Amino acid sequence: MEIAADLFVGLTATDARGAIVPGCAARWSVTPDGLRYEFTLRPGLRWSDGQPLTAADFVASYRRLLTPATGALLGYRYDAIRGARALRTGTGPAEALGVTAPDGARVRVDLERPDTDFPKLAAVAYVVPTHLVERLGRDWAKPPSIVVNGAWLPRSWAQNGTLALVRNPVFHDAAAFPRAPAALEWIMGIDDATRLRLFRAGGLDVAQITEGSQLVSARRELSGALRSVPYYGGGWIGLNTRRGVLRDARVRQALSLAVDREVLAGKVRGLGERPTESVVPEAVADYPQHAVPVHASWPMPRRLAAARELLRQLGIDRSRPQRLVAIFSANPLTQRSFLALNAMWAPLGLGVDARGLESRAYNVALSQRDYDLMDYEPFSAVQSATSFIGRFRSDSFLNYMGYANPEADRLIDLAERQRDPAARAAHYLEVERLLLRDYPVLPLYSGVAHRLVAPRVRGWVDNPGLALPSIHLSVA
Repeated sequence: MEIAADLFVGLTATDARGAIVPGCAARWSVTPDGLRYEFTLRPGLRWSDGQPLTAADFVASYRRLLTPATGALLGYRYDAIRGARALRTGTGPAEALGVTAPDGARVRVDLERPDTDFPKLAAVAYVVPTHLVERLGRDWAKPPSIVVNGAWLPRSWAQNGTLALVRNPVFHDAAAFPRAPAALEWIMGIDDATRLRLFRAGGLDVAQITEGSQLVSARRELSGALRSVPYYGGGWIGLNTRRGVLRDARVRQALSLAVDREVLAGKVRGLGERPTESVVPEAVADYPQHAVPVHASWPMPRRLAAARELLRQLGIDRSRPQRLVAIFSANPLTQRSFLALNAMWAPLGLGVDARGLESRAYNVALSQRDYDLMDYEPFSAVQSATSFIGRFRSDSFLNYMGYANPEADRLIDLAERQRDPAARAAHYLEVERLLLRDYPVLPLYSGVAHRLVAPRVRGWVDNPGLALPSIHLSVA
């Protein structure tokens, strides 16, 4: 997602602080009922191969985004567009999608219901060169064939993971380039220790830190260069509400009561994450009020006593234990987290068999719900409570927990019909309160991103998004 923001631009874009600004569209309007957006494109837009970029490219790109063959993970977020859900699920034609081009300079988007998030979502619905996709298929994205409309053009992608970019000479905002570097390199496939070593040696200008021991080193040796900021993501434990003892909400509540989140986030994970018992991460600013359970302020002895009593009602204690199977995409940090959770739950008579799986096996287990507990790290591409609360609809493909509550479905539907963001947030708050009664997931922490930024980099702004387009940066 970080690299895509350098290569492609949607109808809208984000500035350095994550605010929505014009992208390929110079301006846009929305009807009073919130059901039609009309975007007027900047004049003279071109692809990096010199071909004109027109409204028809956006129509084709949205159809491609939503077709089942593409399998875009974010496709469901565009279901407010007329005909989008039918296209995405293979029950409707692309021609019925409510994205049209009245002429070469205008894109019209008709919605089935208002969606206050749509201008944000338009920023990550990148336009792609369908004239090249049709000719080359999957190979369209490989350098040197790739064609883009963003600020940077890929020149090579080496086997060691280095993606080399140069300025796109026909980018619509080329006037910004005097401030930006002539070339960029994204280096992938290296671990934290290597990133830290390269940063110290001047081989990297920006380096992400995702491992606790390396974060300790960065804080100790490079504190002046370390930038830590909450982002639109967090950590949950998903609970299979349709299996075994977890069918009973009292067991799920007992699990939450017994988790010492301060210890888990601060001592076990060690990544500066913010312990929380709320479902929506704290960085989502347009969701100002978060629900918390009554027991959030209780001291641990009281919480543990309440958990024991709930389990005693079901005949579960240390003399009559229950084992739970936990799955996760294999990595040492998550394994440590489950070991710590097992230590917290074992005194209550609940033990965990944690199984680290390779990605394909993990996805199969998720789809078959072959687990009791699963590691769930939700994130959002844009600032939106919908990205988190919407996962709990009974028909959501992201509802790995099998959670079904008609009242939650009703409130989510009601929230998504609101034209006022504050009204939408208020209904989501009602859903969050339900979730903290039913416990389909255990919220653990709000995410924090850590990056080392070299002193010579200018223009860096801490923001809670997943990407800071490089066009906002320069080097001294």
